[in-house]
Amino acid sequence: MDSHLDQVLVEFTCKNQPKPSLPTEWALCGEREDRLEVLKVSTFALVISPGDGQLVASAGCSMRLFEALEVGAIPVVLGDHSKLPYHHLVRWSEAVIMVPKPRITELHFLLRSISDNDLLAMRRQGRFLWETYFSTSESIFSTILASVRTSIQIPAAPIREEPAQEIPHKAGKLAGTDANMADNGDLDLGPVEVEPPYASPRFLRNFTYTAADVYHTWNRAPGPFHLFPHTPLDPVLPSEAKFLGSGTGFRPIGGGSGGSGKEFQAALGGNVPREQFTVVMLTYEREEVLMNSLERLNGLPYLNKVVVVWNSPKPPSDDLLWPDIGLPIVVVRTEKNSLNNRFLPWDAVETEAILSIDDDAHLRHDEIMFGFRVWREARDRIVGFPGRFHAWDVNHQSWLYNSNYSCELSMVLTGAAFFHKYYAYLYSYVMPQAIRDMVDEYINCEDIAMNFLVSHITRKPPIKVTSRWTFRCPGCPQALSHDDSHFHERHKCINFFVKVYGYMPLLYTQFRVDSVLFKTRLPHDKTKCFKFI
Repeated sequence: MDSHLDQVLVEFTCKNQPKPSLPTEWALCGEREDRLEVLKVSTFALVISPGDGQLVASAGCSMRLFEALEVGAIPVVLGDHSKLPYHHLVRWSEAVIMVPKPRITELHFLLRSISDNDLLAMRRQGRFLWETYFSTSESIFSTILASVRTSIQIPAAPIREEPAQEIPHKAGKLAGTDANMADNGDLDLGPVEVEPPYASPRFLRNFTYTAADVYHTWNRAPGPFHLFPHTPLDPVLPSEAKFLGSGTGFRPIGGGSGGSGKEFQAALGGNVPREQFTVVMLTYEREEVLMNSLERLNGLPYLNKVVVVWNSPKPPSDDLLWPDIGLPIVVVRTEKNSLNNRFLPWDAVETEAILSIDDDAHLRHDEIMFGFRVWREARDRIVGFPGRFHAWDVNHQSWLYNSNYSCELSMVLTGAAFFHKYYAYLYSYVMPQAIRDMVDEYINCEDIAMNFLVSHITRKPPIKVTSRWTFRCPGCPQALSHDDSHFHERHKCINFFVKVYGYMPLLYTQFRVDSVLFKTRLPHDKTKCFKFI
């Protein structure tokens, strides 16, 4: 490796009076703005720990560390006796390089041996740590409280839920009487559910766990340790946990019913054999389309209730007869027409699983059930049906939104997708407001914003199920997505979201999920069962 390719800036004298410092540490030179300008064009920032071995931290070292993290430079801490803030909670090794002072002669070799991908990941993680824990007085105070709360095992406060102002409505004919509305696909779902609707059990555990606990239950508000899988909140959390700080512990694993054929179709099976989901359907002045979509949900297994987000300023027609599907249909009044209303954490949603669906989306029951089964094995992901991807435009040096057929995808549209209710909380109250403002400005891109958020949190791509590419009902009124300006706006959204996040969080995946026995010839009395392939 040729050291002449690298530029190193070391100042031994200050142009102005240096900041006061301890006798054994290096002083800060120049004004903060000048130091940040240098760090913005730097890959690494050297932080020399105090010469006193008994001094594990100092104001000067902390200032150098935070300034480097703020602009995305990788701090290189010289002196392994230093203790970084919240070292017992935060994995600093994913954002900071610590080198013992006796190895100073090897420093250049060590830095040059780090790959570009690792450098980029460390810079992103460092910026994330600064934004989450140290950027404002509020985040610093929240970090202190979360640290104390974690140490003494006090659960976090319940998350904020959006009160649902229900619009009264009256049911009409019993759904299911129209043979044309029956749409169960080629899978006989059978009598899979005989119990009334029940909510997902909450607060099953606090900080106790067993080796069998894998799935998280997100029913409490996060502290600052909630947005990334690489910042552990509690040192005792098992490695399977990908979301942290909710304070409710983990959902205990049950026993799958196993079997195949009728035994499989008659129960959810899997690790949590008793669970339901909620359909959240956004609608705007398409009453006939909405009624048909609701009627198609009649008899859908494991459906807890339907929450209709009424996005129109006009109330439903007085003579509108809603279908009786045997389950509650909650019609929620919104304050304004906004696509962000789709992702509000409504208190009417009492399940962890949400199926977000457009009022003109046409899904068969067997497809919905398959998507639900897949989501239950990948609860931290968006699991849905229409796939899309992003691409880099070399000529214009910008990102593009693409809906063409492709061997890769990086987004699953939330017009037909399962996700965890906790993401609705993050989208509405934690995600930067600028993103929601752009969604309101364009009346577009809320699905892209949710994919950005989940990929940023999990560092995983979404999961697509089934081979179908479009799910619009035949004969429905033309949707906004048919307008040419729709795609131009989505191009702009992607590039704006990248600026907000500081990088492109979307990740590609090259597979979809089909059933184990997909296209397998079976005896007539056997039923398909599902698994990842």
